[in-house]
Amino acid sequence: MIPVDSSVWIDYFNGTETPATQKLDKLLGVQPVCTGDLIPAEVLQGFRQDPDYQAEKTLLCSLPVHAMPGATMVLKSAENFRKLRQQGITHRHDDCHLLH
Repeated sequence: MIPVDSSVWIDYFNGTETPATQKLDKLLGVQPVCTGDLIPAEVLQGFRQDPDYQAEKTLLCSLPVHAMPGATMVLKSAENFRKLRQQGITHRHDDCHLLH
C-alpha cells in the first residue's frame, strides 16, 4: 500500500507534472494506493467547481484511508526535524511525498 501526500494529489489534480505526480499516474489502477484521514479535507477544500470536486471526491473516497499519526507523533516529528536542522541535516520534502 502506497500512501500519497496531499501536495502530490493537489499537483496531480492541477495537472502539474512532477516526479511524484508522474509516479502516482503510473501507480493508479496498478498498485494499491492509500491516503491519510486528513488528506481528502486538505485536497478537496481547494476545488472551486462542483463537478471537479465531485469527481475527485469520488476518487479519493474510493481509496483506503489510514489514521494519521496523531498530535503526539506530529509534534515529535517537528521536534526531530528542528534538532536535525540545527545540526545541519535537512531532508528534501519532495522525497517524502510519495513513499515506496
